[in-house]
Amino acid sequence: MAHEPFVKLTFPSPYASPNTGRVSVGFLTGRWDTASYLFNKTGGGNPKKKGGAALPVVPTLPYSSKSGAPERAVAQHLRDAHTKPGSTKPVNARKAVPGFDLKHTLHRLQSDGDRVKANRRAAIATCVKHWGADYATSVPGVSRECDEYPFASTYEGAAQSKYEPTKPKDNFSARPLLKADNGAAGSILKIFMDRNRVLDGFSSGDDVDAYIVSIS
Repeated sequence: MAHEPFVKLTFPSPYASPNTGRVSVGFLTGRWDTASYLFNKTGGGNPKKKGGAALPVVPTLPYSSKSGAPERAVAQHLRDAHTKPGSTKPVNARKAVPGFDLKHTLHRLQSDGDRVKANRRAAIATCVKHWGADYATSVPGVSRECDEYPFASTYEGAAQSKYEPTKPKDNFSARPLLKADNGAAGSILKIFMDRNRVLDGFSSGDDVDAYIVSIS
C-alpha cells in the first residue's frame, strides 16, 4: 500500500527551486490488519471484508481531570505519576513513568494474559502495602479499586522488570481510586484502542505499535 511519487518542481520567477531534479513526495503508508481482538474481526461472515485500516501514527489517549469528567480521579493519578512521581507509590526516587512523549511511548499488551495478570498483581500488592488489605472498602460508603499506571494492559506495566530485567524496578504508580472513575477510564481506553486499531505492541521483540497519553 506504499506509494512514493516523484515530481519535478518549476518555480515562477524570481524564485529559484532548491532542487534541480526529481523530488520524492512521501505519503503515510496505510496498514490493514485482521486482529482478532479488534473491530470487524469477522467481516460479517465475509473473509474478504474482515479487519480494518489504520495509519502508522502514534495516537494520543485523552483523559480529562476537569470537574465532572467521569474519569477525573484516574486522570489526576496519571498526572501525579508524570509530574510528581515522588508523591506516588511505590517509592522510587528515580521514577519516570513513560507514556507522555514520543520518546517514551506505551505499547499494548494483548497476547500475554499471564503478564497482564502479573502487572495487576504487582499494582495490587502496592495498594495493599500502603493502604491496607481493606483499601477497597476502608472508606465508609465508598467503593474503590486499585488503579495502576502504566496500565496493566501495556508492556510497561508494573511487572515489566520481571519480564525485562534491564528495565527499572518500581517504575509505576498504584493507588486506590473510586471504582466508578476507574471503570470510566477503562472504557475510554478500550474505545481508544478499538478506534485507533492499536495492535499488540511487540512482535518477536520488534516495536510494532505505540501510543501516548494526554491529560487536560
